[in-house]
Amino acid sequence: MKIYLDESGDLGFGEKASPYLVIAALIVRKPLQIKKCIRKVRKQKLPKKYKKINELKWHNSSRDIKRRIIECISKTENDIVYAILRKNQVKKDLRGKPQILYNYVCGSLISKIISSYKLKKADIIVDKSLYGISRENFDQYITWKTLIMNNKFSEIKHLNINHVDSKQDLCIQAVDFIAGAVYRLYRYGDDFYYKKIKPRISIIIDLFEGKNKVVNPSLLRPTCLKAASSFSGRTYSLFNLMLKMVFKNYGHDVKIRESKSIPNIL
Repeated sequence: MKIYLDESGDLGFGEKASPYLVIAALIVRKPLQIKKCIRKVRKQKLPKKYKKINELKWHNSSRDIKRRIIECISKTENDIVYAILRKNQVKKDLRGKPQILYNYVCGSLISKIISSYKLKKADIIVDKSLYGISRENFDQYITWKTLIMNNKFSEIKHLNINHVDSKQDLCIQAVDFIAGAVYRLYRYGDDFYYKKIKPRISIIIDLFEGKNKVVNPSLLRPTCLKAASSFSGRTYSLFNLMLKMVFKNYGHDVKIRESKSIPNIL
């Protein structure tokens, strides 16, 4: 299964910082449906300023473009999952550690998807800009978090983490609009876009309100997918990424190549 991730908001804590961070995931069952949503809007008559833009993004799109893309995504057979971080509840000693916070939110979301969908194989695709976060650190933490769930090893057999250029990947562009729609609900109380995608939302994680729930169980069905296209960027295999460290409590050796540092674990 292919899981695309993107965020809305920031990890700052100053006066101008956003009060929330949203990590949204698009679980893609039928990638061509998603790609058609972006292509269709781009082919339609757009104001001149959009013709010179390499990619449509939530922050640079008009209300009409946002509506058209969100409505199209809502009509596809692909699932939406998200985590919302309420930053005013983050402990003070963690506010200066954006890497740990970002990894924790993403790891919580991905591990919840894998456990709820009972996945044995998953491809995680993220924008290679990754909010300025270290890719190696991110990959190591996600791998660890995915392997260890509920204090035991998960059943997943294969995990790839792929960093791509959002300009070249229409599914990443689509999840950017989903993250924007979710953020707008929490930040401004505007559900205009959110209510359009709500029927496709399967899981919500609310940090730290204690709400970690499946909201649409009917969407949690097994899926077998064939890759519809290839992606540029670095791909990380579960077994190639495993850091040379011993989880003594579990009696297993876990090996990772690529980095000698132990990932930040929250």
